[in-house]
Amino acid sequence: MLETSCLIRKMTAQDLDGVMQVELESFPLPWSRASYLGELKNTFANYLVCDVGGQIVGFGGIWVVFEEAHITNVAIASEHRQRGLGKLLMDRLEAIAREKRAQRILLEVRTSNYPAQSMYNSLGFIPTGLRKEYYTDNKEDAIIMTKFLI
Repeated sequence: MLETSCLIRKMTAQDLDGVMQVELESFPLPWSRASYLGELKNTFANYLVCDVGGQIVGFGGIWVVFEEAHITNVAIASEHRQRGLGKLLMDRLEAIAREKRAQRILLEVRTSNYPAQSMYNSLGFIPTGLRKEYYTDNKEDAIIMTKFLI
């Protein structure tokens, strides 16, 4: 079921309380609030939030540097998952990459994160590499997935 009441918009510093709630729930190695504040000032970075009735229920970020775009993170609050919000955010991040003339989008995903891998596959991403022991919490490998835009 697609969550139709989600407003996708640019992340602001005022969103960080909600972003941090989703972040802490979603990742074993969460980014800090200071990291997000820094990203909001980064000219290569673009961060979006999914706002449902004033509540941040998801977010995603992308860096676009020359011809390459890199998804930094995408997260949806657990009670809002499986409703199409991750795909909605990914579509909007891809639109940013295309607008900035990126030729490809890259991301890393844990080898154990089958739901995310399935979503990325459905969006046209393909496995293109492996980063051994990428995640420092448990030394899990990351699959590099790429979507070619040209």
